[in-house]
Amino acid sequence: MIKAYFFSDIHLGAEESAAENEKQKIFLQFINEIQKDATHICIVGDLFDFWFEYKYVVPKKYFEILYHLKKLTEKGIETHYLAGNHDFYLGHFFDQYLNIKTYQDECILDIAGKKFYLWHGDGLGKKDGGYRLLKKIVRNRVNQRIFKFLHPDFGIPLARKISGSSRKYTNQLNHLRDESDYVKFAEKQFEKGFDYVMLGHRHNPLEHKNGNKKYLNLGDWIENFTYAVFNGETLELKYFKESKEKKTI
Repeated sequence: MIKAYFFSDIHLGAEESAAENEKQKIFLQFINEIQKDATHICIVGDLFDFWFEYKYVVPKKYFEILYHLKKLTEKGIETHYLAGNHDFYLGHFFDQYLNIKTYQDECILDIAGKKFYLWHGDGLGKKDGGYRLLKKIVRNRVNQRIFKFLHPDFGIPLARKISGSSRKYTNQLNHLRDESDYVKFAEKQFEKGFDYVMLGHRHNPLEHKNGNKKYLNLGDWIENFTYAVFNGETLELKYFKESKEKKTI
């Protein structure tokens, strides 16, 4: 039986606080629950508030999360991880050591005969011109090689500080952005034959339908604790922490 789970924007490691510890506890509870029946798991960006892959170093504060992700793939659960705007560099660690397939941009899947289009969605909005420029700088391979020369004890705290500023800036602007850019993008994917489109980045869980086709923004795990589940026939947006009413457009 098919059971595919989708989520994004967990932003683990965003703070050093009791709230951060509680969020991680809730997320691990979620992972432990869904592994009981999951056949597919798709992380649609920004699992961590900052991720940059050094050649020999993995941030120790993420050890428990990485351990549980490894357990998922050991159970035979097909797992995918799309880079978000806080995933500065996904190298080979997830693919080689955790058996998680990674994507720098979009991911296209066929599950139970349905076509899925997944993308974090950063830079999609018309007003995101400044971010699109920043993304080119951050994802530039030359700049990534230069960053690797920084010792992790210096480079990781620096990047976390920048990442935190970016997150706060994005959150402040989210209520000003028009969701129509994202809905129009989803409609274009429907025209290409996709049944389901899922994006993240917006931290704004919502649902848009066009006949039997559906677009979901997956929300976040900072305030909403949302995820989507596909059972082979239907795709639904759900709340893990508490029951709320999803938004529709």
